[in-house]
Amino acid sequence: MSDCCPPPVATDVAPILEARGLEVRAQGRALIREVNFSVRPGQVFGLIGPSGAGKSTLLRALNRLADLIPGLRVSGDVRLHGQSIYAPGTDVNALREKVGMLFQQPVVFPTSIAENVLFGAKRLRRLSRGERAELVEFALTESALWDEVKDRLKHPATALSVGQQQRLCLARTLAVKSEVILMDEPTSALDPKSTQAIEELIRRLKERHTIVIVTHNVSQARRVTDWIACVCVRDGVGEIVESACCDAVLDNPQCREVIEYLSHA
Repeated sequence: MSDCCPPPVATDVAPILEARGLEVRAQGRALIREVNFSVRPGQVFGLIGPSGAGKSTLLRALNRLADLIPGLRVSGDVRLHGQSIYAPGTDVNALREKVGMLFQQPVVFPTSIAENVLFGAKRLRRLSRGERAELVEFALTESALWDEVKDRLKHPATALSVGQQQRLCLARTLAVKSEVILMDEPTSALDPKSTQAIEELIRRLKERHTIVIVTHNVSQARRVTDWIACVCVRDGVGEIVESACCDAVLDNPQCREVIEYLSHA
């Protein structure tokens, strides 16, 4: 790893999330292999690299959403606060409360804005009417959506713009108080103004959350990430070929695959 810039988070802080020898296979064929990295609290950790290298698959292994994809098999380990998320008896719903997910396309339910915010939280704990109202305001405020929708909380969420829907999905994740937020190309379907709003949120949210983001937008990676891992294909399998602080990877890449990727990005 290059030492041209210091890590943004002190390296003596214990990682919140770690991948150790992580491998994902589909029908016996490896999609990603020997993935090792650590993410520290308050960090925005970026995953970049060419399409088809397995970045989204890797992201889904970090909160066991890969379990829901038929034919995928995960080996190695992922640790949250030092505890294996793949240990027998792990409460997967509780895990996904702690490690939330924001997808490339907004996933909103055909119900009201308020009910969309509360969708996960209501399934995790009993909430009084007052607690529901407070949680809706908190989550929508945190996702910079409250002022835009506070007078129409009972209106259908599907009536919102795509950019607003993505912020609503983020509010739903914040409502369950996720410590880590996984983001899979969260702005790829958005216009420039909505993209800017999400990026501003990422920079603000890292004060209280840890974020792992997949992005194909190298300029975006420079704007929002602290640390980058570049996932490239070697011998037909995705691997992390270089990992360092953002400026080191983007300004002084050391690996041939990364140099080639950045030259076309």
